Amino acid sequence: MPDSNRPPESAIECKNCALMLARIVYRRHWWFPLLREPLVAGMRLLAWWHRIDPYAYPVRNSECFGCLRFIKSELEVKSPLFRFLNGMIGDWFSALRNSRLTPEELAEAKRFAKESMKENP
Repeated sequence: MPDSNRPPESAIECKNCALMLARIVYRRHWWFPLLREPLVAGMRLLAWWHRIDPYAYPVRNSECFGCLRFIKSELEVKSPLFRFLNGMIGDWFSALRNSRLTPEELAEAKRFAKESMKENP
């Protein structure tokens, strides 16, 4: 019998590597972590409240272990509060982050995410 607490491997599809993008912007703008880290802490708190374990997802790339994408995807299903807050600031935050990146960096994050999601031979 499958473990109902363990999410299926195909449940998440990454379109870009948000961690890669955040690291780049962190290096360039001292204030960006002051904006992002409270949001991350809020997501982790909501994940704890909803008993979401991002480390339960099997990953092909060690950089992806415990990724916030897993938390965000489950919160979108389980938390009306998260859906409300993400609806208010999610697009704004992504646009702010992306405006601090080059098109090449955005393309690299998309490529990395796509490669990380591929099946291993």
